[in-house]
Amino acid sequence: MYFAFCLLYGCSHTPLNQKITELNILKLEPLKSPELSSFPLAEKTLLFDSKKIKNQNIDFDFNGNLMLPPGDYIIPVMTYCMNHSGSSPDAHSYTLSRLEGSRARIIRELNLMAPIKFSVEDIQITSWSIQAGLSYEEMTTISKNVIDLILPKYKEELKESYLKIAEQKWNALADSAQGIIPDFNKASNQLIDNLGEVEMKINEYRKFKTELGEIGHNYKELSRMIETSNKSLQKKRGETPWSLISPNVYARFVTDGHFNQIGFLQIKVIQETPQRKINSINDERVTVDIGALIANPNNKDIQPLAFSMFLNSQGVWVIPVLIEAPVAAGLVLAAIITAEKINWDSFFDLYDHLKKSKSKQIQNDIEKGFQVLQEAHDELEKPVKEAEVISGKTKDTSISEKSKTREYQKSGGDKELKNDFDKLPGQPVKSSEGIEYKIITSDSKAVMRPTKNGSIPTLEIQPLEDSTKFHHKLRIKIRY
Repeated sequence: MYFAFCLLYGCSHTPLNQKITELNILKLEPLKSPELSSFPLAEKTLLFDSKKIKNQNIDFDFNGNLMLPPGDYIIPVMTYCMNHSGSSPDAHSYTLSRLEGSRARIIRELNLMAPIKFSVEDIQITSWSIQAGLSYEEMTTISKNVIDLILPKYKEELKESYLKIAEQKWNALADSAQGIIPDFNKASNQLIDNLGEVEMKINEYRKFKTELGEIGHNYKELSRMIETSNKSLQKKRGETPWSLISPNVYARFVTDGHFNQIGFLQIKVIQETPQRKINSINDERVTVDIGALIANPNNKDIQPLAFSMFLNSQGVWVIPVLIEAPVAAGLVLAAIITAEKINWDSFFDLYDHLKKSKSKQIQNDIEKGFQVLQEAHDELEKPVKEAEVISGKTKDTSISEKSKTREYQKSGGDKELKNDFDKLPGQPVKSSEGIEYKIITSDSKAVMRPTKNGSIPTLEIQPLEDSTKFHHKLRIKIRY
């Protein structure tokens, strides 16, 4: 056994160790380290004046690539972390790399297409699952729904997990090693850790699979594994390096935040031959594939970040720095136009910034957002109306319709609360805290909160945790 240990840990040039290296796990890895695909940095200073950038919509082609004429651009993007654990400090300085790996194109299309129908949280959990090499069957119900609706052509490719493929290759080597190498499931973490960086990720993938199985599709719990409180060594924005991502096209990513927050891609397209006669505007456009980019932290303890663009009905939304709260218009439009499950926390944060805007377009979009909110409340309260718990005559006491909660008032106290709760469909269940509730639709439940320590008896309608229709903070509250 000591000889075997020496072979595995201390003799890096032995034939046996060479065989382990030849497992080709690197080629099958879902995502490669961004250090392996870094774009070259600009060798000269680039002039980029954000104050001269105009607000405009730009086109993208059938494959989701931007089509940019020469000029300077600032494009807001939602960010997604590319590892299920680690650190994502605010305002870190990144360079750019190319997104590569056996599942890179799946991640690209997920980020490009999923915001049309799914929340940032659902996309992030699905992305973690793909990154960790899970098979379709190992994913959560919501992640499977994302794949079914957005990426059905990749279901066959996701049929077998990365760990299963790695296990098959490992065990084939173990069978020929005459007992020196244990089979995959018996290989200790220490043994795998000593076989190099790629093999160490086997343990990471195992860990995420276990955590997802225990926690389920719970973004709040899963995201706690990402450390965001520590501060990065921040650089001034002007010092963020430019990357040459294609001939005559430079880009850099700047952010004051961390993962699952908004950052900005600054892009500079330099005209190739200014003297050449341009026959049409299309002749001078270049394609930029934002989905194929990844923010490289140049630090193994910090998360790389991938991007989703904000889309509106006319194309990609490009935000000028001079608009008050420049992030807001893009996110409001994206939430209204592309998301079936709007993140109302973000919406109201943006509303606070934008409510005094003089832009007619922004004000129109805000009103559309509140119209969507009203429709969501109408849908959430539909079961209590059908059960005649409330009617058009029930007093609506909401202080403002511009809130995640819609409130009503009835008389009767605990007795009327219990009577109304009994009218609703579903079987009553008690939670571990002793609170009685009913599942009343596939997306919502009714919670009965009787008088306690002077509180007002309340019937609360709220979305289920795994609802694909409602944001988790929407509420209907009937007080008695």
